[in-house]
Amino acid sequence: MMHLSPIEEFASHHACEADELERHRGKFLRVERLRSKVQAAKRAAAESLSRANETPEPHDGSNMIFVALFDTHCRDREALFEAMRELDEACGELHVMTPGMKAIEGCMRSPSEHLRGLGGIDERV
Repeated sequence: MMHLSPIEEFASHHACEADELERHRGKFLRVERLRSKVQAAKRAAAESLSRANETPEPHDGSNMIFVALFDTHCRDREALFEAMRELDEACGELHVMTPGMKAIEGCMRSPSEHLRGLGGIDERV
């Protein structure tokens, strides 16, 4: 005859695991949303660069159409970099939360790998 209620002990342990899984799920969904945001920003930056490159010559400060389109491209590019920084941060948070788990392909790399070369630092040193 058992005098303990194993269900009560299991329920408290299970609730803790459920909370952890819910936090993990939230971080995973954030990473997926940010990946979509990065892809959309990449498309926007590529399209704006293409529009700027399609303007008639010269491609310098004397061509006001080119200047306006290139300025738009620069804004799109900055939005892309911001989205990539957010994704990098979210991947880092997910990686810290799930050590040893390969939950998301691409997030297990070292932080900032997809930003390498964009910081203005000579990495060959």
